[in-house]
Amino acid sequence: MQTHKLPGKFKRKPLSLALISLGTALYFSSPVHAQTEEIIQEEVVISGTRIRARDGMSTPTPVTTIGKENLDAMAPGSLMDGLGQLPQFYSNETVNSNQSRGIWYERGSFGSLNLRGLGINRTLTLMNGRRVISSSAFGGVDVNNFPEAMVKTVETVTGGASAAYGTDAVAGVVNFILDTKFEGFEAKLQAGETDRSDGGNSEISVAFGTDIGDKAHIQFSYEIASQDAIQTYAGRDWYQSWGTVPNADGLLEVHPYVVSASSTYNGLIFAPGTPLQGMQFSRDGQSISPYILSSVATPSPVGVPPSRHSILNGGSGDDFNSQNANLMPEFDRDAFFVYADYAFSENFTAYVQALRASNETWQYNQPGGSFHGTPTTLTIFQDNAYLPDSVRQTMIDNDIDSFTFRRMGSMSDILGESYLATESELQSITAGFNLDIDNGAFEGWTLSGYYQSGENERQLKQHGLRVDRIFAAIDAVDNGSGEIVCRTSLFDPNAFPGCEPINLFGQGNASAAAVDYVTGFEAGEQINTPLYFADSGFDLGRNYSYTTSREKINIATINQDVFEISASGEISEGFGAGPIDLAVGYSNRKEEIFQVAQDVTNPASNHGSPGGFTPVSCNDDDIGLRGVNPPDCANTVGVQYSKISNIDGEITVDELFVETQIPLLSEVAGAESLSTNIAARWADYSGSGDVWAWKGGLDWQINSQFRARSTLSRDVRAANLSERFDQTGGSASIFDPVQSAEYNVTIYSGGNPEVAPEEADTFTAGVVFQPDAIEGLSMSLDWYEVEIDGAIGSLTPQGVVNACQAGDASACARITRDAGTNNIILVGDQFVNIDQEVASGIDLEVSYSTDVEWFGGGDEYFSIRSFISHLRERSETSGDAPTIDRAGQTGIESSTFQAYALPDYKFTTQLNYQYGNFDVFLQGRYISSGTNENSPGAGFEMVDSSVDTAFYTDLNLSYSREVGGANWQVFANIANLLDEDPPVSAAYDVFLARTAQANTTLFDVLGRRFTLGIRVKM
Repeated sequence: MQTHKLPGKFKRKPLSLALISLGTALYFSSPVHAQTEEIIQEEVVISGTRIRARDGMSTPTPVTTIGKENLDAMAPGSLMDGLGQLPQFYSNETVNSNQSRGIWYERGSFGSLNLRGLGINRTLTLMNGRRVISSSAFGGVDVNNFPEAMVKTVETVTGGASAAYGTDAVAGVVNFILDTKFEGFEAKLQAGETDRSDGGNSEISVAFGTDIGDKAHIQFSYEIASQDAIQTYAGRDWYQSWGTVPNADGLLEVHPYVVSASSTYNGLIFAPGTPLQGMQFSRDGQSISPYILSSVATPSPVGVPPSRHSILNGGSGDDFNSQNANLMPEFDRDAFFVYADYAFSENFTAYVQALRASNETWQYNQPGGSFHGTPTTLTIFQDNAYLPDSVRQTMIDNDIDSFTFRRMGSMSDILGESYLATESELQSITAGFNLDIDNGAFEGWTLSGYYQSGENERQLKQHGLRVDRIFAAIDAVDNGSGEIVCRTSLFDPNAFPGCEPINLFGQGNASAAAVDYVTGFEAGEQINTPLYFADSGFDLGRNYSYTTSREKINIATINQDVFEISASGEISEGFGAGPIDLAVGYSNRKEEIFQVAQDVTNPASNHGSPGGFTPVSCNDDDIGLRGVNPPDCANTVGVQYSKISNIDGEITVDELFVETQIPLLSEVAGAESLSTNIAARWADYSGSGDVWAWKGGLDWQINSQFRARSTLSRDVRAANLSERFDQTGGSASIFDPVQSAEYNVTIYSGGNPEVAPEEADTFTAGVVFQPDAIEGLSMSLDWYEVEIDGAIGSLTPQGVVNACQAGDASACARITRDAGTNNIILVGDQFVNIDQEVASGIDLEVSYSTDVEWFGGGDEYFSIRSFISHLRERSETSGDAPTIDRAGQTGIESSTFQAYALPDYKFTTQLNYQYGNFDVFLQGRYISSGTNENSPGAGFEMVDSSVDTAFYTDLNLSYSREVGGANWQVFANIANLLDEDPPVSAAYDVFLARTAQANTTLFDVLGRRFTLGIRVKM
């Protein structure tokens, strides 16, 4: 049996000691004053527009600007860690955000931003105002790939922005502004870990820039970072396996120490009506004993997937999170960036930049070998050679030919050999120019253009259970000579060549050869196969050749080519209030995806229905195969929970845009200035046709203290690559309100070529107050509402069932019931145009900065900045179904096992104090109380659905000195200073047979952690 050794790019302890030693040396060196840059910025006027900004120009679009120094103080680990603490973002995709069933395959990346909780697909993420290639078919730009050392500021446009910035900006735009005039040398070295002595991490970055003569400039940066996995709850006593158990009235109650009563690590017998029913095996697999239910248990019999109970006061069972918590996957990333420009004249500059970045993750697969009935179960026959004699005798005495064996893979067998890994590599090159026109009819105009080509290759690797082999391996018999063999080898040795009998009674009793046989592939085989695509079958005639590895690998290659040209300048002197400016432009974008699965068990990935290839052999007397689980016999993959389809798709879009800024009043009573901003964009999407986006806004500077602003816009988004082309299938556990029963069904989900573009109407209104009486104080208050019609989304299988029950005819059309039993046998969860989604709320930002003399002089400075967001509504309406408002939902929904991160209130407050070379940054983050369920379906109503508040405190200390002509800074950061425990957001997943106590998308589950580092600038 192979054991995965977690790699680390650096040795953590020696690095930490080196940092401490160097920091001590710097502290006792001669004091030389080095003024640090201001961390807290007052409100700044940035463009938020395609029009070239002029002095005094403002736009009505709400914008938040964060400097790189501020982000470093908030969270020194990565850009995502810092930005995720701003309340405008909800449900960002991060390395350790909740990985519910299927999310590992479906997530966009490990660093995608989500404004307003409207989805990563509706948040347009730009770098220097230009698009960046998506990291997967599901959309979402991976911020982890950005050159952190070169980031100067991050601008977040939270109003409607499709007309100005491009389609897809329904929720807004996040623009990472790079410092393309970087000069000198800068390096950073840091390391950290949690106070549980786990989760070690480190980062090294270097940046260099210089002018070459009077005309050229070049700069580059490189960074590499590593994060160790956290696979255990050790030292985190807040974890008590909180979950839900239905009471006598069918309402879900929250209890600690909830465990499955359908299977165990050692194995559980399901044989209703016999003396073996509900018996569990011992760890050594040599004896059985009754499985004891506590007084807090489901009415379902022991051995049925929904059954679970709380063992707070005794009872049998295993917590399937206990052997592998997956709190933090192993994560490694690196990025190399280079930029160069050349001024051919005073008016014309050309530039080129290149970015190459990669990231890798690794974690144990959970469940790693599931035999508890979702859908896989095992059958043990009377003549099984590993069966304890006492159990065999009971079977003989009671005429029991076989029983159902339910079990979860453990770390000493299948789970220990099951893992998930990703490897993603992005390459992008951009060439562009800027021309200032200094004569003729367009004097004063700027003409800009660029071409960008990028590719992102993402590999998803899965080393897991081979359901095409397990049924032959578990049926182990004596061959008559005292040797235990696979029963099929006695009938046809070629049916399962190399079959190794496996002993799964207890834990750690299976041979290494047997575990190896039922997990993973044989490396080095040459495969040549035609490819099946969900939308066209074999019609494309494409073939694929590769050499196998141990894992099943899904390779998705996305290519993006973007060309854009734009011009901006003055078109009129206006009406006396100022000149009228105009910006116009054209862009063409092409996105292609080719995704293929390297799957030995189904080489063509033929998941078509009907007629899909089924790699799991059914019962066959001729080869001695018996006990095959019927749902697995009908499955189209041989690796458990691994169904991914091949995709071959392309999207092209042409866009024309125009924007104008028109001053209306200037220096009159009641209006120092009044201007309007109007923009329109036409886009023609292949497959979707043309669509318009527009925006109108007013910016009113009432006087030196008050400013009012408002926008009304139409924002649009067309379906992405996954929403169009990615179709797949699988199974899910649903509660059927018609039958009042919970059971497993087959599902089909994903791409829908007929999905139409979605349109959003966005309204914002706000005020900015900068009182003359309090210098340094600035406040802004903005109200927003985004109403999306024809929103693209999926409901989840349970959501489809719930919507049908509520009267949605379109949902009912995607459900197939068995004509005899009336049970649901098939649920379609494809992307559709959900009728409406609404997000509305209020943003408040307050900042104050001033020089102080608290400690008797010197350079003393104090500032405070607070961001407060109130989410008033985040609703979804589908067909005739009732509207679901998820505002305030901060837990894990039991009906779907989906983690929501939509609190009613969030605030982040930052205090900064500087005294000479010393800097203290203190941050508080508040998340209001919420709920687990905002729309419980039948069978999922909770007695108490509440989730508590959370408050996190972060501290950053830094000290800077001039040494040897360079500025050296030592910094220390403590995240979650008070070691706040995550609130309980209890749920129980019948499919995975485990609880989910904490919502890792929203709450901190790692605890207090320390980072120590050094920066040097010269």
